[in-house]
Amino acid sequence: VDRAEVLAAMKARGVNAIFHYVPLHSSPAGLRYGRTATPMTVTDDCSSRLIRLPLWLGMTPEMSAAVVDSLQDVLAAQPR
Repeated sequence: VDRAEVLAAMKARGVNAIFHYVPLHSSPAGLRYGRTATPMTVTDDCSSRLIRLPLWLGMTPEMSAAVVDSLQDVLAAQPR
């Protein structure tokens, strides 16, 4: 599943899902000051697939259900 396509499809449905997680080891400060003993392949793989769904205090159950329904619809339409 292509994350960019999922985010674009969610946006088209009015759902502001975003990507914002950058692993510490590949952040600017991590690259400059950090060290890893081995490649961080699992972290890199997971971070490339994460999206953040909207969630806030006061969100109604109907709003939450609409977000989940939209994501299910988008994922079902993605090529495997």
